[in-house]
Amino acid sequence: MGIGFSYAQDIQFSQFYANVLYLNPAFAGSAHSARAIAHQRLQWPGLEARYTTSCVSIDNFFNKTGGGVGLMFLKDWQGTKRISSTEIRMQYAQEINLSPKLSARAGAEINYINRYLNYSYLTFPDQFNDDGFTNTQTKEPFGATQKGFFDIGVGGMLYSEYFWVGFAAHHVNTPDQSFYGSGSDLPAKFSLIGGYKFMLEKGKTKGDIPSDEDVYITPTLHYKSQGKSDQLDLGVYGLYHRLLLGGWYRGIPLLKNYRAGIQNNESVILMVGYKVYPLSISYSFDCTVSELTRAGTRGAHELNITYVYHWPPKKRKPYRKLPCPTFKGS
Repeated sequence: MGIGFSYAQDIQFSQFYANVLYLNPAFAGSAHSARAIAHQRLQWPGLEARYTTSCVSIDNFFNKTGGGVGLMFLKDWQGTKRISSTEIRMQYAQEINLSPKLSARAGAEINYINRYLNYSYLTFPDQFNDDGFTNTQTKEPFGATQKGFFDIGVGGMLYSEYFWVGFAAHHVNTPDQSFYGSGSDLPAKFSLIGGYKFMLEKGKTKGDIPSDEDVYITPTLHYKSQGKSDQLDLGVYGLYHRLLLGGWYRGIPLLKNYRAGIQNNESVILMVGYKVYPLSISYSFDCTVSELTRAGTRGAHELNITYVYHWPPKKRKPYRKLPCPTFKGS
């Protein structure tokens, strides 16, 4: 009997608007400046089967053409580094002003993914008897220790000064990710984002440099579907001058169950952030509200650090700032 391992779902970040190049390739260059992002997630630190994810990205906007380019590197470990995944994404996005009040962005990406499996950490049924683990060599046939493949993604956004809606599709070519050559396609992932910014107080800007004195409240949603799994994040961000607070709920409790009698409740997420141009930092904690609370997962932690560099002032075409609550150059 053979064995197989695959990633059924992509990693999900709670601070999805802080790690924007992972969210949608249409965000490449969306700060209208040069931007660098470092993002770290630790999921279920109370379990041996914890997930640790590191992500760094850079992107830049070219005012003359309205185009943006992005490069992202992601490393993910499952458990005690038994299974890992490395991703490199290259992105391009184009921005267009459709009217004095409406703009659009379209983006695409090519992604190289490499999976690694360390078989020495695994145990199999033939290594056990009535007395327990025998520590003998298994007779299970092993597949390859690494699997690399390319995939593609696309995305688009429509937005005004205060509202936005966006759509993205990742892994649209559904590449095979099996360590045994075939038989395990990576499901395509589809996501929808949207929200509205209620501006309560607008601070003064200095040229292209965003204000640190804005005050606003922004309800948001993020729906994603991959294979047989789907999830919805609903919440609100609030910015008070330099202080950002956020809270949202992840799950689809009334419309879909995990299984009979078990509602789809996952997490309540709280976030706090602070920005002093050109640097910003934010931290969030996922409080597990699903059945996993019994396992003592201890939730999930995320930390984001973003640096935005505005090129020296010169004559530039006017482009509309995205209203999304990234608080990174907007």
